[in-house]
Amino acid sequence: MLLLFVAAAVLLATELIPLEVTALCLVVVLSATGIITAQEAFQGFASEAIVVLACVMILSRRLADSGAMLGLSARLVGQGKSAPVGVGPRLMAGSAVLSMLFSNTSTTAVMMPVAIGAARKAKHDPARYLMPIAFASIMGGSATLIGTSTNLAVSGAIARAGLEPFGLFEFFWVGVTVSVAGIAAMVLLGRRLVPVRGETKDLEEGGALFLAGLVVAPGSRAEGMTVSELGLADIDVTLLAIDTEDARLEPHPRRKLHEGNHIIIRATAAALASLLDDKRFVVDGIAEATQVQVTAEAILLPGSQWVGMSLARMRRELSPDVAVIGVRRSGYGRVARIGLMRLRAGDILHLVGEEDGIARVDADVDIYLATDAEPVAPGRREGWYTLSALLGAIAIAAAGVLPLSVALTMAVLGLVLAGRFTLRDAFAMVSWRVLILIGGMSSFGLAMLQTGAADWLAQGIFQHIVPLGRPAVLVSLSLLTVLLTQPLSNAAAALTMLPIAIALADTLGVDPRPLAIIVTLSASLSFIAPLEPALLLVYGKGNYRLMDFVRAGVPLTLISMAVVLVLVPWLWPF
Repeated sequence: MLLLFVAAAVLLATELIPLEVTALCLVVVLSATGIITAQEAFQGFASEAIVVLACVMILSRRLADSGAMLGLSARLVGQGKSAPVGVGPRLMAGSAVLSMLFSNTSTTAVMMPVAIGAARKAKHDPARYLMPIAFASIMGGSATLIGTSTNLAVSGAIARAGLEPFGLFEFFWVGVTVSVAGIAAMVLLGRRLVPVRGETKDLEEGGALFLAGLVVAPGSRAEGMTVSELGLADIDVTLLAIDTEDARLEPHPRRKLHEGNHIIIRATAAALASLLDDKRFVVDGIAEATQVQVTAEAILLPGSQWVGMSLARMRRELSPDVAVIGVRRSGYGRVARIGLMRLRAGDILHLVGEEDGIARVDADVDIYLATDAEPVAPGRREGWYTLSALLGAIAIAAAGVLPLSVALTMAVLGLVLAGRFTLRDAFAMVSWRVLILIGGMSSFGLAMLQTGAADWLAQGIFQHIVPLGRPAVLVSLSLLTVLLTQPLSNAAAALTMLPIAIALADTLGVDPRPLAIIVTLSASLSFIAPLEPALLLVYGKGNYRLMDFVRAGVPLTLISMAVVLVLVPWLWPF
């Protein structure tokens, strides 16, 4: 079992195979070897937490698409107020409040245009606000059961371990306190922690640099021209390399181009459009120019089906009337043929295509898409119907009339029966990979408890810490969970640490619930690396670097840990 634990940790950290495949492999191995029964292995997929998470995904996505969340966020922030005083705190407070009801990813996606608009009115760089709203959405999401997938995942797992599932608002006061402390820290220290390089404004005006591959078209005017004669520098295009059938050539000013040569460039979206318009080049890997009605930027989210895929394959499998013409990422490394580039989480793709095709891409739950046109939404009225259904379900569950899973299922089913969307639409809004990962990891945690592996790990890790007292144990447990969130997703880290926390509680002879809560909140409140979807959404838009998140995230993580470690033993004495 311990060897399986190590293998699972390595696969989850390196993502040599997709995370959901690793989770399914664990389920198969655990049941095939008799470590747990087949019924126990698959119970994680039938938990109430999975149903709740799926319903929240559907309702959040529907609200985001309808424009209702955008209107609600604008009201919370105070849209139309141009004075710079209080812009940052209002944006962060609005993000924190919204994420208590919706997923932090949806909240960040909706708050991004609000933050950029508010920054422009206040004549501030948007980078000053984008990272803080993502942090605030994560902090606010920790206050409720439905705010983060991590809270829901652990709630389902502790139920399988024989404990009472988390309540809808069980973490409320901890989450609110973390949010207030975090927002206060960002207000007081934000200018020192969040970098503003003066470049983000240019990015928002079309100056973002994309890596792109173009081909000298048959009969092109570029054939026979030298690099200097192309005039690429005049339109802010940097020529990085020229590929022929036999070799890669340096782009010397006097080197001539020939039909079929592949050129690798770094350029703005506007410059790419200009190059395609003059017909000298065609996009590498796209046989026929796609009719351009809409341009968009698409951000690949963690766990996306596209991550690890070559750009050429994505072009083949994406909507036929949409073309990927450029990729933007932090640190390109060695520049290869663009079609061979392996996509990573956080990559920003520059898309061109017809409106219907862009809309189909927008429906992909693995992609967050920002178009240069106003989104075509079903209408604000549709959004308010969905919001009413969600709030009604929460009220019913909070009053104890029905379990949260039943209330949310009723909300989704009611909207389907009312003709607001179809079941097929609902299924398309669910990120099945996340559900599979959580279901598989829940079974893995159960196996660790039943086999004694969790006891062995708890004793091995904490045997020298227990004599130092409970405060030292709690700090170590929280810190270890935070460290695990760096290579793993937050939910995977929490589900990995949960059986160890339960075994540790048994060793100490205390109630395991407070330790489970510390693990849950420590995993949810990790801000050090931009691996969470909410942080990835602002990574490229804010022109941030990895160390920017470390510099701002470490103090915020330590503040959150301190709040959790003080409040949890007080609110849940043990």
